[in-house]
Amino acid sequence: MFQPAITAMNVQERRFELGTGSIDFWSLEAPDAPRGRKYKRVIVDEAAQVPEFRYAWENVITPTLTDYVGDAWWLSTPRGMNYFKQGFDYGQDPLREDWASWQFPSSANPHMPEKEIERARRDLPEATFKQEYLAEFLQSEGAVFRNIEPNLIAQPTSPSVHAGHRVVMGVDWAQKEDFTCICTFCDTCKSELELDRFNKIQWDFQRGRLKAAHQRWNVSEILAEENAIGSPNIEALVKDRLNVRPFTTTAATKPPLIQSLALCFERNEAKWLPDPVGKAELIAYESKISAQTGRPSYSAPEGMHDDTVIARALAWQAVATHVSWSATRMRL
Repeated sequence: MFQPAITAMNVQERRFELGTGSIDFWSLEAPDAPRGRKYKRVIVDEAAQVPEFRYAWENVITPTLTDYVGDAWWLSTPRGMNYFKQGFDYGQDPLREDWASWQFPSSANPHMPEKEIERARRDLPEATFKQEYLAEFLQSEGAVFRNIEPNLIAQPTSPSVHAGHRVVMGVDWAQKEDFTCICTFCDTCKSELELDRFNKIQWDFQRGRLKAAHQRWNVSEILAEENAIGSPNIEALVKDRLNVRPFTTTAATKPPLIQSLALCFERNEAKWLPDPVGKAELIAYESKISAQTGRPSYSAPEGMHDDTVIARALAWQAVATHVSWSATRMRL
């Protein structure tokens, strides 16, 4: 196809010279091979299958795009919850304006015979067909949250609709790499009202944003993660007379926190907003069993975020513990 436009070919450098530019070809089995190059565009085919793709992208490919302010395309069939999935999720995140992502089934290809697709649908395992022909990202065996879609049915609402209701907040703090996330939840309606996330802003501004939401929804109680950076923020909010309860995340307290939210989804006990970032984090969230202790640990896959999961879990915990306290008072 390129032969008429090729002015020179360098096999050793894996390059076609095209007169006005050139095309290089690299195998990422050796991820450091393209180091020191300058490119306007990089296209990575079957990115989900590239070994050490995160290392290759961050340490090798990205620097090659700097001189020409270039861009990149990642193309691939999905392969579980890996770094390619993280890039796809970036493209669905409205806070990452320099990313975009699309998803197409094999039937979108006009050269793919429809009969072959139907044959594959009939003969292949359902999971295989979904991944290979429908381009769906499948949850790992250690996936924590099931029955996700039927729970993402909360509708946009306004504070006036929830006047007089018990409204709580769950807060997961971050400043640079991760995101601070605030989940505002109506205990009375068992419905998520707002899911706010932001990063790279000063603490006083973050607290101001939280206090504005607190006032807007007339929040009764805030359950906020206390670990490290959370403690001084909680102290500042308490001084401002907000009803904040700290939650310390440890190897002992995190499993019950996450398991409670997972049961909420399995039992359809609440309605949650169909936020694309929040949905992606729920799908990717996983559990691993420690070989030393035999106990489960919960986290996002390496390189991915779980801020919305933790904020939602804290909000649901605020609902659950309030019910427990009420029951105790009744018994007394």
